[in-house]
Amino acid sequence: MTDFTAARINMVDSQIHTMGVVSEPVLEAFRTVRREDFVPDARRAIAYCDEDLPVSPGRCLMEPVTHARLVQAALPVAGDTVLDVGTATGYSAAIFSKLADRVVAVEPDPKLLTKAEAIWLQLGLRNVTPHSGPFAAGYAASAPYSLIFINGSMAEIPPSLIEQIAPGGRLVGIVKGAQDKIGRAVIVTKAETGTVGERVLFDAAVPYLPGHQPRIGFVF
Repeated sequence: MTDFTAARINMVDSQIHTMGVVSEPVLEAFRTVRREDFVPDARRAIAYCDEDLPVSPGRCLMEPVTHARLVQAALPVAGDTVLDVGTATGYSAAIFSKLADRVVAVEPDPKLLTKAEAIWLQLGLRNVTPHSGPFAAGYAASAPYSLIFINGSMAEIPPSLIEQIAPGGRLVGIVKGAQDKIGRAVIVTKAETGTVGERVLFDAAVPYLPGHQPRIGFVF
């Protein structure tokens, strides 16, 4: 029988911490949120493996190291309102629920979102609000957001999400274009004046969110 508590501590100590994640609030969030609750029953025993973990066809929880590095790069603070794009079964939103004031979790798959809501309720996470809708649309009704987090690769960051970043806010995601051999974790910032900037953080290999693969054009 798997000792999930020991596996979770080992994930933090042996996978995440050793790869440069040193923020104690981020480490504590990964120590306390039970990843095994967010995966299918058949995969609970491997919930803490160091790879992307499928939760439904075409969808996964990100590899713990990449996930934690992205969360740390996002610099979440207690006053943040987070838009969690592509929440799937809700693990990422649960992590941010420990780090921010409020989380709005967007997911287009109704079955995944229903599962996420049930888990959040079971865990007593009262600062997470679900929204069913396309990844790129975000949730403009609650915008702007001081932090937007994208759970998967995209060929490009949708302008509609950049518009929902609050002045002084940031967006973290992974971009992998058609010619890229590997994705790049990026942080998009919006100055108080509204000026948008982008910086590459590190290389990252994460599956695309459905519908956000590069468009294949004709080559002459």
